Amino acid sequence: MAGPTLLPVRLQPSNIRPIAYRIISKKHGLNIQSDALVVLTETISQRFGAAWRDAKSQQFLEDVAKAWKQQDRGLFVDGPGLTQVIKELTKDSSNRNGTLDSVKATRNDTIEDDLPDVTLASKEELDWSDFFLFVSPDVQPKFVFDKLRKQFSARDATGRKLHASMQANIDFYNQRYHLIMDRVSRDDNFKKNSLSSIAALSTNMNGSFSNYEITLIKNVLGRDGGRFILMGLLSTNANGDFILEDCSDFIELNITKAHKAEGSFYAPGMFLIVEGIYSASGGSMKNDASVISGCFYVSNIGHPPAERRDQSLDAYGHLDFMGMHKDSNSKASGLVKIDKSLQKKLSALEKTLVGHKLIILGANVHLDDPKIQFGLDKFLARLEGRFEEEQDANESIAHTVLVLSGSFVSKPLCATQRSASQSSTSEDYKSNFDTFAATLSKYPLIVKHCKLLLIPGVNDPSQSTFSLGKSSSSLLPQAPIPKVFLTRLERLLPKGHLISGWNPMRINYISQEIVFFRDDLMNKFKRNDIIFEHDLEIGELELELQSKGEDKKVENIVSEEVHLPPKTKQARKLVKTLLDQGTIQPFLKNLRVTDPNFQHVTRIEPLPTTIALFDANFESFEVTYNGCKVSNLGNLISNQNSKKFNYAEYCPSSKKYTYKELYF
Repeated sequence: MAGPTLLPVRLQPSNIRPIAYRIISKKHGLNIQSDALVVLTETISQRFGAAWRDAKSQQFLEDVAKAWKQQDRGLFVDGPGLTQVIKELTKDSSNRNGTLDSVKATRNDTIEDDLPDVTLASKEELDWSDFFLFVSPDVQPKFVFDKLRKQFSARDATGRKLHASMQANIDFYNQRYHLIMDRVSRDDNFKKNSLSSIAALSTNMNGSFSNYEITLIKNVLGRDGGRFILMGLLSTNANGDFILEDCSDFIELNITKAHKAEGSFYAPGMFLIVEGIYSASGGSMKNDASVISGCFYVSNIGHPPAERRDQSLDAYGHLDFMGMHKDSNSKASGLVKIDKSLQKKLSALEKTLVGHKLIILGANVHLDDPKIQFGLDKFLARLEGRFEEEQDANESIAHTVLVLSGSFVSKPLCATQRSASQSSTSEDYKSNFDTFAATLSKYPLIVKHCKLLLIPGVNDPSQSTFSLGKSSSSLLPQAPIPKVFLTRLERLLPKGHLISGWNPMRINYISQEIVFFRDDLMNKFKRNDIIFEHDLEIGELELELQSKGEDKKVENIVSEEVHLPPKTKQARKLVKTLLDQGTIQPFLKNLRVTDPNFQHVTRIEPLPTTIALFDANFESFEVTYNGCKVSNLGNLISNQNSKKFNYAEYCPSSKKYTYKELYF
């Protein structure tokens, strides 16, 4: 810096706080934390000394705030992040003769920035394999949502804990509720109006409200006849009546006149938003003094809207939810934030890897079925032929992951004295995988270059020994197939190429989060979907029109929506329901038990890049909702044609699925 050298002084954070608040918080809208204030105090003490009140120190705070915002580091200024920003500013100042212009010129977010050489060099240093990871539930980082801070906090990975703690059971639905409420609070339709003046108050009272406001259930007590919007968990009470429960209380619902928002399933276990009128009289539990008396008469019901992945990541500070960067950038708190510039570099890197593929086979790869073994042989021969063509063309064989989903046996593996026609033995089960290994050994290029991911189903051990192949008796997440059955496959494949996965299972591919989940979800949604009286009226009207020979559909009469095939409508309903609920299992525990210790594993919030479902009882589909691409692979052997082998290829560089068929 020009001018005489200034002697440092010892300042206290209380000296800097008023200036920092005026410039960083009030002017630039950033919240400076206590550890960041300490860093700022030490820097100003050393840098400006007795002149810490002068214009130069205030300009320094301006540059710090601008640099923080230009790097998209979020609203909260923390100590480690501030140290990095000040270091970059100091370096930039020395390189440019003491000017503190901006850190913008040193950014290398994309390859189009002002310093392409630095950016390209940084990109060449990134090895894609360092950002490729199979993430199983036992090692997936456990993030717990703090309802007060509106942020996630890290916990130790669950591992293979067999019993849930009392706190985990209490938090099972509480975590979902507070996370959804936080998401809804960011939605423009549910932001509370700020009444900063009497004039604004009178305007809102005289005119119509532009935004909706969700009311806690406890706050409707004593407001008979009032219209409210509530949000909570839908379930049933001891009398079989529907109730809605939030963090404050629960209330009985009357849905006889309710109109649902189309395009979603509605079932107990889901968090829903309802609009209606509270009546102090009525309700089956009006004589129970321990609950809110009366009934809530629902007029409209819908799901909380989902949020795009990038918006959720921005809101939660770009945390590393997959645990990819914990080794290289670990912190004491366990929270690791991914720099936005690194994310952009990773996105640019994965677009260059056009040959990388995930080949995903349909569900129920029954290895005890000779027809499926024959189909697998033919499929592997086709894949081997493609690898040979790439090798003959002097091209390197691209990285490929082969995903197989169970159940890997058509009958559950049980330890009971059931008849041979109803169960499989452990010897037969191991023999099936040995046969598959023998088939795979005929294709050396696949063995050398492919990674094999196995996702278990309900008939696979060890869970099948007590569930007997029933989904309602099985537990999520499902542990991997024991290695004792896979010994021959392990000997055949190179080390690290056989991944005995869980259900569900995740892959971190560079900047993408890919989720695999095996469950027959569509049947569960259909069986448990609530039938509203309005739906019955529509059905009766359709029957009446059909009896009169009318060709028009009722939905085309009452709405202007484009007519879609029923299968497409059902697929869209399934995807929208899953993503709006933010979980892959939005049901009560009586349909499929979820271990409370692994509640974070079933959570899909922030939304993944893509979800691959394995629903054997429904056709394959692909639906994109709020930027999340959801695909169902269907059954391995087509339900319509027993000689058609179904699979799909996912190309991460383009984020596209290609559905393929093989006739045998």
